[in-house]
Amino acid sequence: MKNTFVTILTLIGFLTFGQENNLDRIENEVKSIESDSTLEKMEFDRVELTGITTDGGGILKVWRNENQIYKIVEEIGLSYGRIRTIIYLNNEKPIKIIETEENFGRKNDELNYEELSEVYREIIYVFDWENDNAEIKRTGKRNMSEASCSMYELAESVIERAEKATTE
Repeated sequence: MKNTFVTILTLIGFLTFGQENNLDRIENEVKSIESDSTLEKMEFDRVELTGITTDGGGILKVWRNENQIYKIVEEIGLSYGRIRTIIYLNNEKPIKIIETEENFGRKNDELNYEELSEVYREIIYVFDWENDNAEIKRTGKRNMSEASCSMYELAESVIERAEKATTE
């Protein structure tokens, strides 16, 4: 019984330590992407790419070299604020996805367009994209946006838009 207990505790320790190593690895890859001055930044009008018009327009930014995409930022402007999705990729697979909702402040019972505050953030650390192995951290609460059915579906649609925009 004692050996079984020790074995279980050891396995839990390895799993916990392994997750932390994966988070550190992902953060190091993200830092490497952010500091890579050789990546070309391209910007596209999201409305032209999707045909979907929003109150505040939208933009798609892509950082890439000639072979692959390393970072995508999609911002959608809405009447109440902004939704931003950031995707970091390694070998064409997402490794970190960040979705934020920022809402305009209120002043005298009207929207204050000078004030944007983050009300929701979701960070997905992707350990294995193919097998849906990820760790999700959420802070805040969505005020006006809705969660997508699957963050993987959202990420895939943003990646497809970026690939299409950069190959045309």
